[in-house]
Amino acid sequence: MKIKIYITTIVLSILTLSSCQEDNIIETGTVSSQDYLFAENIFNDVGRIVEDAFIDNGESKSCPSYSIFNSDSSDTDTIILDFGDGIPDDCLSYGKERRGKIIITYTGKYRDSLSVITTTFDHYYVNNNWIHGERIVTNNGRNTEGNVNITIQVIEASITGNGTINWESTRNREWITGYSTFNNPYDDSYIISGNANGNSSNGQKFEITITKDLYVDLSCLIQNSCIITSGEVELIPNGFSKRIINYGDSICDCNYTVTLNGTDYFVVSN
Repeated sequence: MKIKIYITTIVLSILTLSSCQEDNIIETGTVSSQDYLFAENIFNDVGRIVEDAFIDNGESKSCPSYSIFNSDSSDTDTIILDFGDGIPDDCLSYGKERRGKIIITYTGKYRDSLSVITTTFDHYYVNNNWIHGERIVTNNGRNTEGNVNITIQVIEASITGNGTINWESTRNREWITGYSTFNNPYDDSYIISGNANGNSSNGQKFEITITKDLYVDLSCLIQNSCIITSGEVELIPNGFSKRIINYGDSICDCNYTVTLNGTDYFVVSN
């Protein structure tokens, strides 16, 4: 049996399904997989916005506005990204409506070895979803393969819309291509490993383990906000059997497959 699900908000509408199919999805807890994908997309998006701040500090952008404080390479500095208050219109960036502020403190730039970049939020909304939490990026320098390794932690995060998703994660990002081209993020690619945990918008807790490294291709940003093109994740919701999320076959789309109890559920996320 194959079911197609379209994800448009935190609480995701299930379309063109019979009532018995809907009951099956609720029983098997697929909403946790959908909310996990949504949360991952949100915080990957935060990462892209933060990295942009170190490329041109907003010089080529109409929004957000950028404010830089304490610009001293010997200590911690601050960048504030202000997307406005939504009046009269929300700031549109990477195809998403935004308002509020992202606050970045940093000991060095994203590419600097041993730099630590901490991101917090001040009434920050993406498509009317309220984002909380802390994101910490630590540049660990190069590994034995000569690639830069970065640790990314998301701590006590939540996404509140029609319900609340709570989220924490620890990931290792190995920078595979694009490191030497400073002003072109679209040729960057990464391999991601790690784990996460949280609860979905219906309150159900879940745990996440990356079982096959995720491949991130930033050239996908030219088409959409879904930058993970391959890899697998094992998701175990509390009280339900595990399911495998497959990110596809290296195509820049938002199509994923959730496999549980031998059945494939096709998910479209944006």
